[in-house]
Amino acid sequence: MTAVWLTLSAAEVGEVKFVQKGSNPVPDDILSVSLRLRPGVEFKKEHMDEDLKNLYRSGRVSDATAEFTNRPDGKVDVIYRVTPSPVISIFKIEGNKKFSTKDLQKCLKLADGDRLNSRALSESIEELRKFYIEKGYTDVRIDPPAVVPDGKGGVIVTVRITENLRLKVHDVNFEGVTVFKPGELRDAMYNRFSYWNWVPFINDYLNQGLLDRGELETDRARLRELYHNKGYLDFKILDITITPLEKDPEYVDLTVKVEEGAPYTVDKVTVSGATAIPAEELMPLIRLAADKTYSLADETQSVRRIGAVYDARGYADLIVRPVLSTDYPNHKVSVDFNIVEGRKYHVRDVIIVGNTGTKDKVLRRELAIQPGDPVAKNRIDISKQRLLGMGYFTKVEAEAVNADALDEKDVRITVEEKPDRYNFRVGVGASDVSSVFGMAELSTNNFDITNPKNWFYGGGQRLRLQGIYGIDNAGFNIDFIEPWLFDLPLRYELSGFMNTSEYNDWDETRVGVRTSLQRKIFDDFTSVTVGYKFEAVRVHRISHHLKAYFKDKDWDGTSLVSQFSLMLNRDTRDSLVDPTEGYLVNLFGAISPRVLGSGNDFYRLEAKGSYHISFFDKAIVAMVGAKIGVVSGFNYRDDVPVFERYFLGGGDSVRGFEYRSIGHTVNRRNVGGQTMMILTAEVTHPIWGPLRGAAFVDAGNAWTNSYTMDLGGLNVGVGYGLRLKLPMIQAPLKLDFAFPVVCSQRHLPHKFRIHFNVGFTF
Repeated sequence: MTAVWLTLSAAEVGEVKFVQKGSNPVPDDILSVSLRLRPGVEFKKEHMDEDLKNLYRSGRVSDATAEFTNRPDGKVDVIYRVTPSPVISIFKIEGNKKFSTKDLQKCLKLADGDRLNSRALSESIEELRKFYIEKGYTDVRIDPPAVVPDGKGGVIVTVRITENLRLKVHDVNFEGVTVFKPGELRDAMYNRFSYWNWVPFINDYLNQGLLDRGELETDRARLRELYHNKGYLDFKILDITITPLEKDPEYVDLTVKVEEGAPYTVDKVTVSGATAIPAEELMPLIRLAADKTYSLADETQSVRRIGAVYDARGYADLIVRPVLSTDYPNHKVSVDFNIVEGRKYHVRDVIIVGNTGTKDKVLRRELAIQPGDPVAKNRIDISKQRLLGMGYFTKVEAEAVNADALDEKDVRITVEEKPDRYNFRVGVGASDVSSVFGMAELSTNNFDITNPKNWFYGGGQRLRLQGIYGIDNAGFNIDFIEPWLFDLPLRYELSGFMNTSEYNDWDETRVGVRTSLQRKIFDDFTSVTVGYKFEAVRVHRISHHLKAYFKDKDWDGTSLVSQFSLMLNRDTRDSLVDPTEGYLVNLFGAISPRVLGSGNDFYRLEAKGSYHISFFDKAIVAMVGAKIGVVSGFNYRDDVPVFERYFLGGGDSVRGFEYRSIGHTVNRRNVGGQTMMILTAEVTHPIWGPLRGAAFVDAGNAWTNSYTMDLGGLNVGVGYGLRLKLPMIQAPLKLDFAFPVVCSQRHLPHKFRIHFNVGFTF
C-alpha cells in the first residue's frame, strides 16, 4: 500500500468526469468551479476529499462520491458521482397577513428556479424570523419548510408563518416584594409598558413596550442584580406568568413572583495571588468592608479598580475572580479577590488595517497607545472610542495580539470606513428667533485639500458648505477645519460667510472671513483660541428713530470690521446639545482698531458659564448659567456701531420677552445697549418616554453705556416648557411658555409668550 500511495501522490490528473443521476443535471463546467483537481495538476487524495466538501457547499448537489482509476500512461482519472439538487419550481410563503409576500421574499436566499440548498434555506428562515422580530412580532412562529416533489422532477417549498398578535405589555405586577418599590423593579426590566404604545405611528419605528419572550430571561438577571446590590444573595424568581387582558388581547400583564430572602453582611475581605503589587496596596481599592451589607455593585467596582491598577502596568492577561463563601444560617459572606496576574507586556507595534481612504497618520495621531507603552486595555479602549468619535468608520475593533517576544504584544486596530464620504442634507426649521427657514448642506469630516486623486478625501479635515434661506434671514457659509495643523495638536479654522438679516429697525448684510488657531492646554477640557475676523457690514433701511438717536453717527451704509480675538474655554459637560453633568467657563475678548482696517475703534469683553447637575440617575437635571458682556469704544463714552450693540429677549436669551426687545429705549423704540447681563436657571424632569418638562427663570438687561449696569433694572421671565428628544433629531425640540414677572421695558405688554425651536433634516 505504501508503494502504491507514493506512486499516486506523484501522478498527474488525466481526466475529470462527472456522472450525474436525475433529470436536472448541472452543467459540468459549473460543477468544475468547485474543484481543485483539474487535468494536468498533481493528484492528491486530500484534494479529492476537499472537492467533495466544496461540491456540497456549492448547494448544487445533494449527494456526491469520488473515485479514481490508474491509466497505463501513469495518469489518474477522477470520477465524481453526484446527485444534483432538485430545482425549486415554486417557493411559497403562507400565513402572512401583516406583510406582503413581496416584502418577505426580500429575506429569502432562494427563489423559483434555484436549486434547493439546505444551508440557504435555513438562512432564509432565520432572516424571515429576524424581519418579524424587528417589526415587533416577537411571538411569530415559522414552521420548518415543507419540501414536496412537484411530479416533474422539481420540488415545491412551502414556508408556513403564524404571525400571532403583536403583544404589548400593559402592566408588570410583583408578588413577594418588600425591599423595592414596584416602579423601581419595572424600570430595570426590558418588558414593561411604554407610553409610545399610545402613538402607534411613532412606535412602529421605535418598537417599545412590546413583549419579548427572549428578553424575559435577561429581565430575571436584571432583577437579580438589583437584589444582589442590596445583599440579598438568596433572591429567587419563582415564576413569571403572562396573562392577556380580557378586553384587549393585544395587551398582556406580567406577574413576577419572587422570594427575597434576607440581606447578607460581609464577614471578611481578603486578597490572594498578588505578587507584583502587594495585597496591602490593593486592599484600599476594595469597596466592600467587614460588617457592612454586601453589594454586587461594590464587588464589581472593586474588581474594576484592581484591574485598572494592573492594566496601567501592562498586565494584559490579568484575571480577578471574587470567590464568595457564604454562612447561610448567620447570613454572612466572606469575599476573597483571587488574582491571577499573568505576564507583563509592552506594545511592540500598532497595526492599523482597513483604512482604504483615510491616511494612516490621521488615525495614529488620535491613538492613546503607542509602541513602547504598557499594553493597557484602558488605553486601547480609549483609542477605539476616539476613532469611532471621528465619524469616519462604521466599525472599529481594537485588540492586543501576540507578538514574537514573550513580553510584547501588538495592538491590532481594524476599521471599516463608511461608504458615504460626503453628506448632503436638506431640511426646514422654525423658531421664534429665526422664523421659518430652509437649509441645504454639503459636508464631510474627512476632507483632504491636498489630495484631489482621492476626491479630496482622507486627510481628517472638515468642510461644510451651507445655504440658508428664510423669511427673516438668508446666507451662505463655507467652513474649513484642520484639526492638526502641520501635524501638531493645533486646530485651524477658516470660514467665509455672507449673511443677511431683517430686524425691526434696519436690514443688515455681513460678508467676510474669519480664521482661528486653537490649542488645548492643561488637559482635554481646556483650550485657548486666537482668532481674526474681517467683514464688511452693510446697514440699510435704518429707521428714523435710530437715525435721530445716533444723530452724530451715520450707521447707514457699509462699515469694515477688522477684529482680533482671544478666547479661553473650559468645558467638562457630558454633551454639547443636551448636557446633564459638568460645567462650562468661557472668557472672550476682541479688539477692532482703525489702525488695522476697522471702520471704528471698539472692543468687546464677555464671560459666560453654566453648571449642570443631575439627580436620581439623571431623571432630574438642574442648570444655572450666566453671561455678562460689554462692548465699548476706545473712549468708553463713545457709541459703538448699532450692529455691535446688545439686543436681548427671545428663546435664546431672556424668555417671556419678544426677540430683541430688551435694551435701552427711546420713544418706546429699542436702540440696544453696550453692557448686558443674562442669568438663567432651569430644572428638567421626565414626563413620559423622551418627553421632558422644564421649569425655568431668566433675568437680564442691556444697559446704555459701557461698564454701567443697574441690577434693579433686570427683566425677569418665568415659565414652563417641553423638551422632546427623538432618535432622528440630534438636539431636543423645545417649546416654552413664559411670562414677564418683572419688566423694565415699559413699552412692552405683560403677556404670555411662546418660544419654540423646531428643526429637522432628512
